[in-house]
Amino acid sequence: MSDISRQVYFLGASMDICTFWYGPRLREVDQICLASMVMTGQRVKLFAYAPIENLPAGVELLDANAILPERAFKRLDPGFPAFRSSRTIVQFSDIFRIMLMKHRQGVWLDTDVFLLKQFHPDPEKPYLAYENRYRVGVSALYFPPDHPIIGEFEAYMSATYSLPRWLGFRRGKLRPLYYRMIGKEVTPASIGITVFGNDGISRLARKYGIFRNAAPRENFYYWVGKDATRIYDPAYGLEPLNHPDFIGFHIHKKHKAVVSLQPGSFYMWMRDRVKLSRETNDNIELSKAS
Repeated sequence: MSDISRQVYFLGASMDICTFWYGPRLREVDQICLASMVMTGQRVKLFAYAPIENLPAGVELLDANAILPERAFKRLDPGFPAFRSSRTIVQFSDIFRIMLMKHRQGVWLDTDVFLLKQFHPDPEKPYLAYENRYRVGVSALYFPPDHPIIGEFEAYMSATYSLPRWLGFRRGKLRPLYYRMIGKEVTPASIGITVFGNDGISRLARKYGIFRNAAPRENFYYWVGKDATRIYDPAYGLEPLNHPDFIGFHIHKKHKAVVSLQPGSFYMWMRDRVKLSRETNDNIELSKAS
């Protein structure tokens, strides 16, 4: 067992937050959300393969090679480090979070999940929340280290076949057949971005009988689909905070075309809340130094 696996990731009901980033800089939304996690007082561990220039204070940067060597990207894209599809990084992240569970690193939150309060799922039980009636989200998840879903991912990573075995008939049979007929390479990225994520985990959750036990959607997916942009609309204000099941918010829509900095919106409230915390911490540091 590696040194990183020996780290205590929960004490009683207390659990670390773990996440992953690939690249030299975080987006603003990731900085805001990671800072919000730190604000709760929960330990936040960000795994990466290289230094990150704009990491929020309080976030611990850890070596991702201790979980999966960077060369594991080749399992998804033989052309690595020259990625043939940007989907590969997303899919690798979906696999990496499951491997973090194997190594007992805590509860996974995407870097774009805003956290309102500490989040400590039962370490003996899987945690998934519904994204809609038909599938669960993977932006907040936890599996005990011996859970069979982890074994499914390990089996895929140690094999040589291109696609995971849990895919449905359309993605697992029909689409690959069509691609071979037209001479197109069959890769996870070409089949669909969610094969290791929402779709894949939802299929495996049903297979192992945990889908029906998923947590309420409002835990982390209060607004989804076409409603996801409500986070930027002041007409909806701080509505999620009023729901008793609300823990945090996964910011699904975040590309430049939809981000709007309107006073009174949930996004501006998040942004200002983190900014205020930073200013307060700066003042504390200045007071200590004077």
